[in-house]
Amino acid sequence: MRTHLAPWLLLVATTHGLKLGAIFGAKPKRADEMRGLASLTTKGVCAHRWAHTTHEAHSILAPIARAFDDLKAHHSDALVPELAPPAAGTELRVSDGGFHCYAAGTTRAMRWLYAADAETLDLFRPLASHFLPAMEASVFSGGWEADDSVQLSAASFISIVGAKAGITDDIARWHEDWGPCEDHEAFSVLLPLRDTRPAPDAYKLEYRTWDCIDEVKVYDYELGDAIVVDGRAPHRTAPFSAHDLAKVDGERVLVCLNYASTEPSARPAQIQVMESQTPHFYELAPS
Repeated sequence: MRTHLAPWLLLVATTHGLKLGAIFGAKPKRADEMRGLASLTTKGVCAHRWAHTTHEAHSILAPIARAFDDLKAHHSDALVPELAPPAAGTELRVSDGGFHCYAAGTTRAMRWLYAADAETLDLFRPLASHFLPAMEASVFSGGWEADDSVQLSAASFISIVGAKAGITDDIARWHEDWGPCEDHEAFSVLLPLRDTRPAPDAYKLEYRTWDCIDEVKVYDYELGDAIVVDGRAPHRTAPFSAHDLAKVDGERVLVCLNYASTEPSARPAQIQVMESQTPHFYELAPS
């Protein structure tokens, strides 16, 4: 049940989030205004330094990276954007789980590879736990009851493999990941699976914040860093060329984590979104 927060309570929650900003790191050259709990609450976007070193990032991502490498090794055709994706509901099995493959609804030349069962979703949970504080603070600021929380609902790879024309401006669509939901009801986390330094121009996200909706801003993906996006915050893949993609052997892979508020009244819109993106498996709290 949603309650109405008094202005002074929202101020306290926001100020408290700023004090906890150290959790999210701070790098002077990297969109510092987006860092800290308050940014997700007030801007709809938050940058989060979830690994302090490259070694730590690789260690946490290792099980997930192995799953993607298995997908490439055993289901390579499913990743090729020029080919039709597997039939709906086809499960691509790998040694540590299974995935459903869909043509991305937001950007042609992409593939969405969603965890197909609870066992596979569990591969992503150690990583997913790093992002809960910002989302829980946002849910609180939105006026939900104190016992409402956020849960991991789905996880996927967003892959671009061998796109011959890169990602052009006309196919990189602006979108909101959870459009039918209200603010603070659902979230997405985006982060690179690999080191982005060989091809930085292929690893950028364009986004708009709620407080400055007419201005397009750019986030640079970096291994060990992530962007947390409210389901109602507009964004898109920044266009890049095939030459940019060739610098990373024609492969660009992001990890996408989807989270949903456990507030029951949010469930119908959350179900609508999950059914449109990953209809064969997702997890939401009971209504």
